[in-house]
Amino acid sequence: MSNNCTSGLPHRRGPGSACGGFAAKGLLAALFVAALGGPAVAADKAATPQLPRHATSFYRNFTGMKLQDQDGRRFNLGQLSGRVVLVNFVYTGCSTACPVQTRALAELQRQLPGQLRNQVHFLSVSIDPLSDTPQALKDFAQRMGVDLKRWSFVTGKPEDTERLADKLRLFRSEPGVNRPADHSTALWLIDTQGQLRMRYSGNPPDTARLLRELSLVQQAPAS
Repeated sequence: MSNNCTSGLPHRRGPGSACGGFAAKGLLAALFVAALGGPAVAADKAATPQLPRHATSFYRNFTGMKLQDQDGRRFNLGQLSGRVVLVNFVYTGCSTACPVQTRALAELQRQLPGQLRNQVHFLSVSIDPLSDTPQALKDFAQRMGVDLKRWSFVTGKPEDTERLADKLRLFRSEPGVNRPADHSTALWLIDTQGQLRMRYSGNPPDTARLLRELSLVQQAPAS
């Protein structure tokens, strides 16, 4: 759904692109929220007590969702505070883009230098919660060879997942779209303050560029 963009340099835009330089910290997230129809609602402090409080925090799109990880434990997005996070959307019944993308990201995860690896977290959100039980997610993750110490696969209630998909425009709006098969393969890069810094084309992911830009975001000073 989105094309690649080069941060800090002139870049090409295409359908669904959401691009901006790392120097313009927070601007992309603000524009993205505006494009979705305005700021997200306030976060549920009881559910996510450690979430960044920025009005444009990417995590506010998850407000009200009760998530479970691949071990069946409640997943609190506050766990991600202070980390660089790479987010994607998958479903375990997929036989095309999802396993290819996940394996590529697993290889990227292995390539991260030791210190950076400990500061980057991957988050895969199921868009097929009726089928993707925690055990199904864990089995999928293990088949893909991911490091679950630094990667969470999460699922939630169908109505919450559908609301999130609408907020992030994970599916085209025209009639005949097949859910979950026709979902966006975009990757979302979130900085340590919860701000959306870049959305990438993820089919296939540009792992060389991701390796470089994960490091840049991690090194960027907090606002």
